[in-house]
Amino acid sequence: MTRYFCTYFDRNYLTRGLALYRSLRQACPSFDLWVLCLDTVCYRVLLQLQLPGMHLIPLEELEQNDRQLCAAKGNRSLLEYYFTCSPCLPTFVLNHHVYVDRITYLDADLYFFRDPSDLFDEIEHSSIAIIPHRFHPTFLDREQFGIYNVGWVSFRRDESGMACLSKWREQCLDWCY
Repeated sequence: MTRYFCTYFDRNYLTRGLALYRSLRQACPSFDLWVLCLDTVCYRVLLQLQLPGMHLIPLEELEQNDRQLCAAKGNRSLLEYYFTCSPCLPTFVLNHHVYVDRITYLDADLYFFRDPSDLFDEIEHSSIAIIPHRFHPTFLDREQFGIYNVGWVSFRRDESGMACLSKWREQCLDWCY
């Protein structure tokens, strides 16, 4: 079964993104990984590498397909803008690839040490999979930035999954500071 993932990074995280890709190649029998290239250096390097299963999305393409995201670029820092892209990327993939039944957003600095099939088996009948931070009591004040860790977030192409993804996108477009 093919797993569908997406991530984003710029030249500063290129080595981490490549490590994520290579770990997937070793651990996951069949996958597609869409990479939102946040700058031209990243895009050119990945284009030259022609890695199997990796599909490149230039930032400009995402912005052309998401005017609200593009508008948000003017009212936040570059890092805040990158974070705002987090729900917009899986939305883009689902909107442009109807065969994708579940998309999993991954932070570019994740690394797989084994096949993630057990995780997918656990969430098989779920529309959404997200991991809480589980802050230690000394760090509970960090909950103001969110109680969930978006390092791994999965959305099934069903009513609940799409509604949650849409809500997350709206929330990030409204506030991501």
